[in-house]
Amino acid sequence: MTAAKAERLAPDAPPRSPRVTIGLPVYNGARTVESTIRPLLAQTYTDFEILVSDNASTDETQQIVERLAREDARIRYVRQPVNIGANGNYSFVAREARGEFLKWSSSSDWVAPTFLAECVAVLDARPDAVIAAPRTRLWTGTPSNFQESRDDVAILGETPCERLIDMFIRLHKNNAFNGLIRLSALRRTRLVETYLSADMVLMGHLAALGKFVLLDSPLYYRRNEVSTSTVMQPLAERLRHHYPTNSARMLFQRWRLRLGWCRVALRAPMPVDQRVRAVAFMGRQLWEARDELRDDVLTALRYVFRRG
Repeated sequence: MTAAKAERLAPDAPPRSPRVTIGLPVYNGARTVESTIRPLLAQTYTDFEILVSDNASTDETQQIVERLAREDARIRYVRQPVNIGANGNYSFVAREARGEFLKWSSSSDWVAPTFLAECVAVLDARPDAVIAAPRTRLWTGTPSNFQESRDDVAILGETPCERLIDMFIRLHKNNAFNGLIRLSALRRTRLVETYLSADMVLMGHLAALGKFVLLDSPLYYRRNEVSTSTVMQPLAERLRHHYPTNSARMLFQRWRLRLGWCRVALRAPMPVDQRVRAVAFMGRQLWEARDELRDDVLTALRYVFRRG
C-alpha cells in the first residue's frame, strides 16, 4: 500500500516538517480515538504532527477524526481504501512520517502532557540511543485506575549482539514500541512485518542498531482491556486483526516469527564474531521451538487437504 493509494481527507500538511510524527493507526476506534488524540494535542512539546491512518473503518472513526482535524491543523487524516491489516497500517504511518522521530500510538491509550518533551530531550542528548520510552502504567476503565507495569526494559549493552540477545530474552510486553523512535534507525529495518509478534522482531533489530533508554517517569498509560488489547484475545481474533480475509498467508506464523529473528541476526550491522554469536543463539531458539514449528507444518497440511 503506497501513500498515493490512500485517500487524504484532512487539510494540506504544513510546508515545514515537524520534528515528531505521532503515527496513529486505527480501525473502528470511534469509542476511544478522541480520548487518545486529545492528550496528544495537549503535549507541552508542540513541534509534532498526528498522522491518523484509518484502516477502512466501518464505524464513526472518520467523522470523529475529521472534526478534530478541523480544530487542529497538526492532525493529518488518511483513509485506506481497504483494510491492509494492523501491521500494514503501522508500517504505513512509519513510511509516511516526517522529521526525526516517530511515536506510534494506539487508538485507545493515554499519554501524560510531558511525554514528548522528555523523550525528545533524551534522544537529543543520547545519539547512541534509538528509543526513549517512559515507564508504563496499565489501566482499565479510566487512566486513574492503573497498576505499574513490570515489563519496561532498558537495553544499554555496548555491542549490537549483546543488545539483540538481551532484547530477545527480556522483552515480554512490548511497551517500548510506544516510545519515541529515531526515524533514521527505524528506516533501516523491515518495519512491522505481516505475522504475529512481528513488532518484537522489529524491536530486536532496533536494539541491534542502538540503545533503549528507559525514563523513570510513568508517562505512558496503556489500556489493558480485552476489547482493545489484541494480545489478550483468542488466536482466531488476533489473526483476524492482522489478516482481514482468510488466506494461506495466515499459515506458518511461528516459522515466520523465528525466521524473522534469524534474519535480524544475519543482517543487522555487527562485527563477524558478534554475528556468529547472534546467529548461533537464534539457531538454538529455532531448535528449542521445534515442537511449535512442527505444529505449524501440520496445520498447513490440514489446510491444504481441506481445500483439496
